[in-house]
Amino acid sequence: MAPFDDLHTLAQVNAVPHATPKRELETKLDRAIANKSARLLDERELRRWSLAVRNRDQWTDRKTLERLHRRLDLDPLRAEAHHVVEKDDWAVRYDIRNGLCLSLATHERVGLYRIEGTAWFTVGGATYIDCTARVIWVRL
Repeated sequence: MAPFDDLHTLAQVNAVPHATPKRELETKLDRAIANKSARLLDERELRRWSLAVRNRDQWTDRKTLERLHRRLDLDPLRAEAHHVVEKDDWAVRYDIRNGLCLSLATHERVGLYRIEGTAWFTVGGATYIDCTARVIWVRL
């Protein structure tokens, strides 16, 4: 057996494409458009989630039980939706069971408390506090 018998001919080498043609590659502009579209969709879903949480809690602060308002300015009684488990957990990012309606004033102080649940739900094998039931505020 000769040392060059296993080499391919030039025709065989050229018959197989070696790189993707430039016109088929995704450009920076394509990626930017896709990223912006995904960001806008995420913002829309978070707004929908927030409104659903506030409506479920009847625009009432779940800690102080005060009636809240729909405002854009920094009113202490402005209604806000709070994720009990951070938004980084995509399993419950848009799940209204993971949200509480709080006033702006309460939302700013939420780090001073630990939120404990009285009911739970499971998604993908992980257990989360069900905020549709009563929650307990424990001062840290």
